[in-house]
Amino acid sequence: MRLRRVRSLFYRLPLLVALVLALSLGVVLAGSNSTTLPNGADLTVSINSPVTSTEFVVPPGDATRDVDVSGTASVGLGEPDATFVYVVDVSGSTESGSGTGCSPILGCEKVFVKGLNNAVIANGSADEVGVAVYASSSATADMSPAGGDQIIVAPDDDTYVDTVVDSMYAQDGGNGGVGQYTNKTVGYRTNFAGGLQAALTIVNASTNSINIVVFLSDGVSNEGGADFGSAVSNLANAGAVIHSIAVGSGSSCTGGSDGTLQQMADGTGGTCTEVVDPGNLPSIIPDLVSTSLNSLEIAVDGGAKTAIGNADIDPDLPQPGPVSVSYATTVSGLAPGDHTICVTANGSDTAGSGSVEQCETIHLLQLTLEPATETNELGLDNVHTVLATILGDPSQVAGRLVNFTVSGQNAGATGTCSPNADCTTDASGQVSFEYSVPLEPDSLGTDTIQACTTIAGDETCVEVTKEWVDTTPPEVACTETVNPHGNKIPPAGSTTPPGSKGGQNEDGFYQLTAQDDVDPNPMIYVTDSGSGMVFGPFPSGTQIKYTEDSEAVPEQKKMGSDKGQAGAIDWHIIGNGDPCVYAVDVSGNQSECVDCLVPPPPK
Repeated sequence: MRLRRVRSLFYRLPLLVALVLALSLGVVLAGSNSTTLPNGADLTVSINSPVTSTEFVVPPGDATRDVDVSGTASVGLGEPDATFVYVVDVSGSTESGSGTGCSPILGCEKVFVKGLNNAVIANGSADEVGVAVYASSSATADMSPAGGDQIIVAPDDDTYVDTVVDSMYAQDGGNGGVGQYTNKTVGYRTNFAGGLQAALTIVNASTNSINIVVFLSDGVSNEGGADFGSAVSNLANAGAVIHSIAVGSGSSCTGGSDGTLQQMADGTGGTCTEVVDPGNLPSIIPDLVSTSLNSLEIAVDGGAKTAIGNADIDPDLPQPGPVSVSYATTVSGLAPGDHTICVTANGSDTAGSGSVEQCETIHLLQLTLEPATETNELGLDNVHTVLATILGDPSQVAGRLVNFTVSGQNAGATGTCSPNADCTTDASGQVSFEYSVPLEPDSLGTDTIQACTTIAGDETCVEVTKEWVDTTPPEVACTETVNPHGNKIPPAGSTTPPGSKGGQNEDGFYQLTAQDDVDPNPMIYVTDSGSGMVFGPFPSGTQIKYTEDSEAVPEQKKMGSDKGQAGAIDWHIIGNGDPCVYAVDVSGNQSECVDCLVPPPPK
């Protein structure tokens, strides 16, 4: 394991420990996903909130709710997956010449390679680099002072890359080479195939999936042509991309007798760039490693992606890499159920573009209770049932506890749940609650039934109402009853027709009764049909003697003696006409008036 890998793991230990602790404590972590741009830079997007399995309540009565979504996106800040190989021409001609601000040409190449490596570090494009030199032959540079021949290091491992590059040398008619950390010589002519073969050695040692070869030449090839084609093919088969650079006026992309810079670029999907002034080499560095975070998009449930506007992104996009941005936006109109929210980050480099998507699935739940309101005729039905339903994905609604309470007129009433007696929802998210109230006046009025359950760690409740009413009047009757001494029921008179038996109640002894479904004690009233005077109220079971006398003053008086004699009749009522009897219950319902006929003044 190389030093870079060991150091990388060391720096990540605190993060790994935090991750293990978070998982052991049941903390839900933000979701993140990454990809690699063509130049090896990491493109990452995360959704920090909400994360998968987060629950949200759709408020009672609302069809939908909005959900806030936030996270980050970056380019060039994550772990890169690329190896850069710098192949430098140290042929004899590079010992001379100059460019604007640099000389000789090899000096210009050194400035360029060191600047390119710094850009690779800054842009997060690679975690491995290697250096090769070529002239008549080629060599891979020893990149570390450690024992052995280290041909790959991290781009930011101390100053190893700069030290190696600074140790390159050229000699017109003699040996060019690299002095650190092991001296290696390669002659002075220009053999492209040799440079490519050294690059392949480094590529084959790479642990990354992306390998980018930057190949410099200040001239054109003049030997090694027999191996050129296979050298290009071998690099292409290894997945390497060659970006070749023709340095100075003595070079070109298409010149050379033993292979060209353009051919090696075309054969691996790369580019060839001509830089006439070697001093301008640093200006093309952005064309090789520059990255950009271009845009963010959001989609819900597999629908079309829509742009997240810069009003919701900080800083605005696009931004050159390396960069990280944060976003906070809102997804509107989510109905109860599971919803998958996906955020996509779009980035690019000079070689192409890439996208990465992160998705989180959340649960939206809503508690409903029905019927919203209902009215019961208490005397006919004293039982009420409500149905609670948790709306949402079927995988989320079953087995949830719902608590029911009754307040209002019948506060504290208890009931039973179905189909689960413990008041947990069934597979459809439903549970019913049934309760009954006593058949008595105190039950009349408005009840409020509340159902509550826990969603997203908080209690959510919904209420409905129940009206218990009584609109049914009592049933009233007047029945012939005993005489004042309670010994017998006098026989009917003989006035209808004259001389007959069994006509009207000649003696006027009646028992007044009334029955009601709710009121156990409806009140009874007696109306004199002659004068219109009303007597009462009387409780059910009251016994009266009614005397019809058109000349009398209507009145009501007690019957019987205070010594307990002749006490079977409670009241003596004298009216001008026949009595009509009706009853009124506690709800104010009045029965029809029932005639209790008596004869005119008795004989």
